[in-house]
Amino acid sequence: MRRRVGRSGMVLVTVLVMTGVCAIVLAGVLGYVASASRMTALHAGNSVCRLAAQGEIELAKSAVNEAFNRANVGAHNIVGGSVGNTVCAFDWFGVGDSAAVSRIIGAKNGLGTAVTLDDSVTSCGCTVRVRVGRVKHPANTQWAEVTFVAEAVRQNPGGTESRQIVAETVRFAQQRSKVFNNAYFVNNYGWFQGTGCTANGDVRANGNMYLDSGCKINGKVYAAHNTELGVDGDVTNYGTMDSYSTYKSTTYGVSNMSRPLAVDPVTGDAVAGGYDAPASATTQAKKERINANLERETEMPFIGDLTSSTSDYRQWIEELRAADSSMCKVTQGGTVLVDKYYNGTGPSGDASLADKGVLVLEGTQSNPIVVNGPVVVESDVIIKGYVKGQGTIYSGRNVHIVGNIQYVNPPSWSGKQANANNSTKDMLGLMAKGNIVMGDYTDANWLSSIRTYLTTQPYVQQYACDSTDDLIGYPSTFGGSYEAVEKVASMGAGSDASHAPGGWDSATGQFGKVREVGTGEYVQKQVYNSRTRRWETQNIEVTAPATQYDRRYYESVALDSEISSRCSTITRIDAVLYNNHGIFGKLGQCTINGSLVCRNEGLQYASKLYLNWDIRLYSGSSETVDNDQVGLAKASDSPPKTIDWRLLPPGIVDFSAASQGE
Repeated sequence: MRRRVGRSGMVLVTVLVMTGVCAIVLAGVLGYVASASRMTALHAGNSVCRLAAQGEIELAKSAVNEAFNRANVGAHNIVGGSVGNTVCAFDWFGVGDSAAVSRIIGAKNGLGTAVTLDDSVTSCGCTVRVRVGRVKHPANTQWAEVTFVAEAVRQNPGGTESRQIVAETVRFAQQRSKVFNNAYFVNNYGWFQGTGCTANGDVRANGNMYLDSGCKINGKVYAAHNTELGVDGDVTNYGTMDSYSTYKSTTYGVSNMSRPLAVDPVTGDAVAGGYDAPASATTQAKKERINANLERETEMPFIGDLTSSTSDYRQWIEELRAADSSMCKVTQGGTVLVDKYYNGTGPSGDASLADKGVLVLEGTQSNPIVVNGPVVVESDVIIKGYVKGQGTIYSGRNVHIVGNIQYVNPPSWSGKQANANNSTKDMLGLMAKGNIVMGDYTDANWLSSIRTYLTTQPYVQQYACDSTDDLIGYPSTFGGSYEAVEKVASMGAGSDASHAPGGWDSATGQFGKVREVGTGEYVQKQVYNSRTRRWETQNIEVTAPATQYDRRYYESVALDSEISSRCSTITRIDAVLYNNHGIFGKLGQCTINGSLVCRNEGLQYASKLYLNWDIRLYSGSSETVDNDQVGLAKASDSPPKTIDWRLLPPGIVDFSAASQGE
């Protein structure tokens, strides 16, 4: 009996011990599960907080970028300003390096309006506060860096709290201007009169747009409200367009240089920037591509100072050269014609005359002009012929196109397919601080044919000019006539009259040009008299090149014969064209492959004009050409780029109201 009782006691003890062990194990398991659940909730909460913080930073970046862009529109902030001479667009952020935490950013130096970030918001179940932790914009630079800091706090299931602090530094900087995303961009009044014009690409005006019913636009049409011009951004008529099958099978002008289709016809891949051709070009399809009365313009910045060694463009060229010794040159036949900057003797051969700094470029197929990156020419550029390479020529005044400009190795979109190899093909930019003039302006028929487009509204609109354009005869507000004599009463504080192309006469306020001038000496020459049909001896005054101060906006500073002796009918221009003022002249039946951008436009063409947009100008294209290679004009309206991202521990940033800078 005792033995049995003992065995029962042993079982009971064992059961109790095992129960205790199980309870301990169970408690441990439950504790572990609870702890694991809390940790899981904490990790999940941290992820949600990071997401919420990043989302609010994205909204803050967008708000700042929007306000910054609005401050630029119509403000005529320049590109390429020289140190100490200009207020640049990025001064909106303030000048210097401020590390004070604030809810407020922008509107410094009287530019635009500020952005005030919310005190706190609720996002994804988190309480989020976003602040500006640092703003860095050194004086006279064309960029600004902004550090956004966001704190997100969330109460998790199980009683834990997630707190995440995200810091992101973004750079607002100039990139290739978005105006180049169009086949045709006019800052003032856009017009397509006549039935022979075809634009293969988008067309845009920062004002009203007129389209004849017979003009063809294979792309979208934009017009914007413009307070400076006092216009709503109306589009008159809607033109015509090509259907998918027509566009796919058609060559527009010379070569296969019209952009590809939006969907590659062979691979079926989407092509960013391609033509989204309708199956049928119905009236409704034509109307749907019209975008009239847009609320906001697209920034077309002025090219500012190019002559000062401290100007932004000259500094950019120095940076490119430092990285690659072959960059920023124009050569021909192995001879260097421009090494970063040209201000040598002009075509007259006399460095004391007004054509100093003028560059004449004539390329042949066997001996083309070779460009590599951006260069600056102090005065006029006179150009025609074959071009090779990728680069941009900046003229301190006018670009005179006196004949065809043709790529040696052009891009091709045969069958309207994309081709990544096009990114290495030739691309020329011609950027003028003054005007781009096409054809022989010395021919009386040239002026009589386009005088209306040079002198009267709506073709010539009144607009504010960049202050440094006083170096080439533009007043603070221009709205008169491109046929007038260039004249400004005085040079501005930021201008150096010694760099005025052709020179400036302070007594008259007018600008110099080389003309054949009588010397007061005479020689006897035999001259045939058609009336009497006899040769007669006459005293003829001897002429010689000299500087006179009566230059018109459309004229070159060089002798007129430098233009007339080189001119031929223009039927092809392979180039990206951009300037501060006007593009005008007379063309034959012509194809322009690239982009045409100006403030006022006055072109007359014979029978047909094709404007083929170069899709390689679009940053989203697989065929895009990097702008540090080609060197086209830059603008401040590009989205910010992230240069640093990190998580910060709590306590590093004070989000309290006392540190908001209010």
